[in-house]
Amino acid sequence: MTFGTGIPLRQFSPHLRHAAQRHRIILDCAERDSVIEGLPRFSKKMKKECLRELKNLSVKP
Repeated sequence: MTFGTGIPLRQFSPHLRHAAQRHRIILDCAERDSVIEGLPRFSKKMKKECLRELKNLSVKP
């Protein structure tokens, strides 16, 4: 099996095509995993910073 040769996940999955929605899903998963590990929920400020960083990371250079 060869990985990385198919279409990107964001093209395959309709709910991941919209960048803002995709970033929100990533943030929700990260927060949920952090809470499972015993860390506190993200503050509003932390959520804004994370979403900004996700947006910056998704911009092609």
